[in-house]
Amino acid sequence: MALRISIVIPNYNSGVVLERAIRSLLAQDYPNLQLIMMDAASTDESRQTIERYRDKFDVVVSEKDKGQADAINKGFARANGDIFGWLCADDELLPGALKQVAEIFERDPDADVVTGACERQFADGSRAVIPPNPRSWEIIGIQDPIEQSATFWRAGLHRKVGELTLEFHLAFDWDLWNRFKRAGGRLVTSDHLMSRYYFSETNKTGSAGRTFTKEAFVILRRYGPMSGLLAYLYRFLYRHFDLHGCYDQPPTCTPGRSRWFVWTLRTMKVLIGQERLYQYNWHFASLQERGLKWW
Repeated sequence: MALRISIVIPNYNSGVVLERAIRSLLAQDYPNLQLIMMDAASTDESRQTIERYRDKFDVVVSEKDKGQADAINKGFARANGDIFGWLCADDELLPGALKQVAEIFERDPDADVVTGACERQFADGSRAVIPPNPRSWEIIGIQDPIEQSATFWRAGLHRKVGELTLEFHLAFDWDLWNRFKRAGGRLVTSDHLMSRYYFSETNKTGSAGRTFTKEAFVILRRYGPMSGLLAYLYRFLYRHFDLHGCYDQPPTCTPGRSRWFVWTLRTMKVLIGQERLYQYNWHFASLQERGLKWW
């Protein structure tokens, strides 16, 4: 029998796009799929959409929650699959994704986490395919290169590390990947295009620059190198240079700040090395916070 895959859909008032996510899961035509809908008592057309597809779901819950991570936790508490994953209501899986995932797990019994390629679609209609980074586990304490919608893991590993933490608004998946790594989970990457991730001007990832930097600071303090001290250096770069345009192309900061920026980079390069200095990737958050195009 095919491995059982449990997918949780957390939803709150995403009725405009929810059907797209549901249909992408049904189109997988995967023979052993558990679908779990966790709706936070939506007041929009989500309710009608869920009712239309209610018979396709193994579990449907509509109740208030403490945020997306809480909804996902409640969903996984009801999951009985061998493999776990979640799909946000505004994203979709691409054809054949689940069969590809199952084949990888069946072929490689030592694989604990599988992540594939993801197509990002932005608010202006532009697209970019993001291949998985084979070095993801090496840099996960500094950057989050893993596309959540294209990532799946064994239920046993999930139960080993415990629930998603509720302290994050955005970074609960990034925190989970770090806990998977610390628990000894083995990551396998696949070039198969697994999902499509929609960015808009209103969804969380597309509009939460300041929140991202606050949560990224916590992640780097908790899991990053140099006993977490890199978090303070990155925050310094963000506040004093990135928010002032020094990372823009071309730079938009003042000549005086530009000279200070160059001197700072030279000093940090000596102190922490070129690789860690250039792994700084908070610029998109700076653009968001300044109301500029960030993709």
